[in-house]
Amino acid sequence: MKNTQYRTKSWEELTLADHFIFQKFMLNDELCKQVISEIIGKEVVKIERSQYEKSIQMRWDSKGIRLDVYVKGDDEVYNIEIQNSEESYIPKRSRFYQNMMDLDLLEKGDSYEELCHSYVIFICTFDYFGLEQYRYTFTYKCAEVEGLEFGDMTTHIILNTMGCKGDISDKLKTFLQCINDVFSDDSFSAKIKQEVNRIKFSEEWRVEYMYYELSLKEREKIGEARGIEIGEARAEKKFSTLISALSKANRIDDIQRVSEDETYRKQLYKEFHIGEED
Repeated sequence: MKNTQYRTKSWEELTLADHFIFQKFMLNDELCKQVISEIIGKEVVKIERSQYEKSIQMRWDSKGIRLDVYVKGDDEVYNIEIQNSEESYIPKRSRFYQNMMDLDLLEKGDSYEELCHSYVIFICTFDYFGLEQYRYTFTYKCAEVEGLEFGDMTTHIILNTMGCKGDISDKLKTFLQCINDVFSDDSFSAKIKQEVNRIKFSEEWRVEYMYYELSLKEREKIGEARGIEIGEARAEKKFSTLISALSKANRIDDIQRVSEDETYRKQLYKEFHIGEED
């Protein structure tokens, strides 16, 4: 298994590609509307927010989601996520987000007709599909009948900041470059840079990030401690299972030896096929 521990960036290192800055950037309604308009290819006139960093969890014991950006238009909803890790399972993650959004939108007793058009948008700082497209747009279509749409009013869009192919607007290309922390003299690029600078100069948001960073480190420590606890419990269970197996096999001399000889203990784990499922 790969080491998934990531170093938390300092405030000075943060760019538009980082969740914290991206969320603050998209709080600017005008820029948020403009960015979404360029992504989906049609003008978004109005947006409204229910809360900052929308969280959705249907049951206390179920897996929930925390959305980077979740806004509603006139008859559409948009979820926009930044993804920097290539181990993100984008298609299945997008599917799960879409389903959770629908459950959140549809109140108990509402008709399915109440579901509006929804967009799940992932802005990736890597090319997930490896085809060099700026934008990959997915809708459900019939495999047998060309041009027949399923009509479920869902759209999944994967943006690639490393792309070089495809028909997208100049402003969207500019925005993707800004995600890569590459700015130009272009007026839209300058506007984005100005907003990023405004965020970075905010002492209030700097303090908020410091608190956020400390919270992440604390959760990481708790996770490490829990991991050690689980590992120790599994080791104890394996050892107990081995002792039981040796007793049943009347291998009394081996019981004393495995307590002192780790190499021999591992050998017997293999012999008795203990722990092979781990």
